[in-house]
Amino acid sequence: MYKVCAFCNGKLDGDGGPSGLGVGKRLAFDEWKARLWVICPKCARWNLAPLDDRLEQIEALARAARQGRVAAATDQVALVRWRGYDLVRVGKPPRIEFATWRYGERLRAREREQLRFVVPLTVAAVGLAVAVNVAAGGSVGVFVWNMPNIGRSIYTGMVGRRRVGLVEPPICERCGAVLRVQARHLAHARVIPESQTGLGLILTCPSCRSEGALLVGRDAQVALQQGLTYLGLARRDRRRAEDAARLVAGAGGPDRLIRDVARRELTLRSLAPERRLALEMAVDERTEVEELERRWKEAEELADIADGMLSSTAELEEELRRLKDGRKPLS
Repeated sequence: MYKVCAFCNGKLDGDGGPSGLGVGKRLAFDEWKARLWVICPKCARWNLAPLDDRLEQIEALARAARQGRVAAATDQVALVRWRGYDLVRVGKPPRIEFATWRYGERLRAREREQLRFVVPLTVAAVGLAVAVNVAAGGSVGVFVWNMPNIGRSIYTGMVGRRRVGLVEPPICERCGAVLRVQARHLAHARVIPESQTGLGLILTCPSCRSEGALLVGRDAQVALQQGLTYLGLARRDRRRAEDAARLVAGAGGPDRLIRDVARRELTLRSLAPERRLALEMAVDERTEVEELERRWKEAEELADIADGMLSSTAELEEELRRLKDGRKPLS
């Protein structure tokens, strides 16, 4: 098995885990067509594994996937986490309901990011308070005790001012202003159904305060993810995450939950915390599996070419062997 990506020449990480390939931390496999890929950590392209021993390797991955935890799934792609490895099962996997643990991991990651900002700021404030007390003999205890909350407020403000990464900034249809959309501006946005892409987002213009722009497709997904992250920075416990996951499951999956939210015509800020968190889960899952499916289709096309070339080479070698042995050619 190769050690570098065939597309970007970047180093493939990991040791292949249950596959025995000796390389790869994110692996994709198709039991129906006996195909196995190593996903590049740099460019996310799928590198097709050689034909040798593919069946045994795929069977080992399938066994591991049955023991793992499902992060996201559609009728065609399922992402499974197993002992630190990402296993992407493609072809015809069964639909498995959204797993609560997946979003729990995301919440913990956000909490760690927030603490990396809040803790140093709090420590610096304590040091300053000690110095002031020594110099002036006064007390700034209230200030110190409030410092973690102040730090979180500062952090939330920073996240709210982050620019939303759109392909092209929209223009307000009412006042003509170019919308430099920040995460905090999404508080007044509304989700609507969109016929072609299935997801649309109406933005409120920060200048004229009217609904003046529509985002669809990938732009709508990106804006929703950043806006919901900003709105959800308040501390959330495990129970709330579980309640949100039940809402996703109860609606019949992420697509139906998104349509249900769109039908209500409420701004993101007006949604109940659990429903807002459920919407974030649904958008995250939908975005992830759409990207996996896009990569899968691309990899399928390349695999058809690669397997066809390997089959042709094997047939040619057999023809040469028959000629050397004095036997009649197959064709």
